[in-house]
Amino acid sequence: MKQNAKRKIIRNMIALLELHPFENITIKMLCAYSGINRTTFYDYFVDKYDLLATIQSHHIQKYKTLLENLYKSSEEIADNHSKLYQFFKIILRYIKRHYGYFHAILVTYPNRNLFFEYMHATRDTYIKILDDYTDVLKKKQFVIYALGGQMGLVYTWIKEGCNQSVKDLAQILLANTIKLNR
Repeated sequence: MKQNAKRKIIRNMIALLELHPFENITIKMLCAYSGINRTTFYDYFVDKYDLLATIQSHHIQKYKTLLENLYKSSEEIADNHSKLYQFFKIILRYIKRHYGYFHAILVTYPNRNLFFEYMHATRDTYIKILDDYTDVLKKKQFVIYALGGQMGLVYTWIKEGCNQSVKDLAQILLANTIKLNR
């Protein structure tokens, strides 16, 4: 029962972040929205900043673990294009699965520092995959340039509700990456 309350608090904080700037969200508001009392909130979190840090830390760790697993599995894929397609597909699937969170932190009330943390993690893994498993030249410059356009496409995809399929967007990202590599 208690873990259910914690999940409810987290889920409802993400929902409230879609509706209000973080600064305007109060613990009283969150508790009312979650159907819990303030004591229950304080059983799990020191304050709303602790809650937000917990949510962000959870997602960035899961994202980094996903990237690390993706990096490790890249060795098993022989074709460079397949590696990148897989890379895009897995990241997009994760973002779509956690759409509310990513929409809140990137679109509704953007968190610039958190955005850069995701971007750096993506960039570093992207470079590692290219370094270790492909023959792409000038990898760092390629990744920096490519990520700008790719992040723009992903941002627009999130902003528009992730309506385009993961496979279609991964294919577009791959096609644009292949064009850049010429």
